[in-house]
Amino acid sequence: MKPLRLALIIGMTAVSINNADAVTSSGTIAATLTLSNGCLINGSPSQSGINFGTLDFGTSPATFSQLTTQLSATGAGGSTFTIQCTTTSYTVRIMSNTNSAQPGTTVGTPGATPRYLRTASNTQGIAYSVYSDSNFGTEIGNNVNITRASTNNGIDSYTLYGRIQGGGNSVTVLPGTYTDTLNVNVEY
Repeated sequence: MKPLRLALIIGMTAVSINNADAVTSSGTIAATLTLSNGCLINGSPSQSGINFGTLDFGTSPATFSQLTTQLSATGAGGSTFTIQCTTTSYTVRIMSNTNSAQPGTTVGTPGATPRYLRTASNTQGIAYSVYSDSNFGTEIGNNVNITRASTNNGIDSYTLYGRIQGGGNSVTVLPGTYTDTLNVNVEY
């Protein structure tokens, strides 16, 4: 019996040694996500290069007196651009325009905020103004909030109107394509 007892003692010691080597460590892995406010502009989550639309005065004889237009080709269709944000605390502004310096020769009556359509090849410009209403009563200046036109199902719509006045039926207006770029910011 002594050899059996010795075998049992050796066997139990071997089991104890194997259990003593097994160690379990435990801990955690943190999973985190931080979301900031976001906006969909014309249905897109892009934050730059957004197509807000075009103020297209069309094609007209250079002897015009007054021309008007409404925002078009906004990417969302129709005559508005749309904004849907995760916050109601946001602003939409025209920050600046490319041609704000008065050219050598100007046709038309400049508004409170100087904006000029110009050709690339000459120094003549055509003054125009941007409005938030079809009656051309509220001119939109630079760095001034644009008024929301309507809200439907949480989607806010904005409409802009352009007007050139005081063309004077002048035959001195040079034919060509006149352009400007309005820089728009949505801050949220």
